[in-house]
Amino acid sequence: MKPVLILITAALSLSAPMTSDAAMMQMPDGTTMDMPMDQPPSGDPQQLISDVLRTMFEPPDKPLAIGPVTVHGLWAIAGWQQDGRGGRILLQNGEHGWRPLLCSGDAIREADALAKAGVPADVATALAAAVKDAEAHADPKALQAFASFEGTVTLGAATASAAHAGHEGHGK
Repeated sequence: MKPVLILITAALSLSAPMTSDAAMMQMPDGTTMDMPMDQPPSGDPQQLISDVLRTMFEPPDKPLAIGPVTVHGLWAIAGWQQDGRGGRILLQNGEHGWRPLLCSGDAIREADALAKAGVPADVATALAAAVKDAEAHADPKALQAFASFEGTVTLGAATASAAHAGHEGHGK
């Protein structure tokens, strides 16, 4: 029994306890991280979305190019390119900020596809039109990269690494 207790004690000592103000997380090495938990981040939605996507999908050796980012209310579509590939990602802004919902290619530019993904019909129509307007000024090579994403990958509640690893062709 003692080895089990030692392992449990060791595991508990490695956990990152919340400090008393709940906006800071103390890491095992003693450093702290700001962790705003009580409200979504505020600021420029395009920058916030770029930050979320880079945090989730950009390893040090594969830079992620993001844009255009089209926002309509609580919904957004961002074009992305990485390592010769690309696609579009649908995001929703909620209690904890912008959350990626799915990756797709050209299909997600259509209002019907957005509505099937859960975007309210009126917002889907407006967002689809806004994406087409924004992409009218995009580099044709970027548009080709966006279109290269085959199918649709739902991210949902999956962790970023698991969701990204599920579509290996676009992650490498």
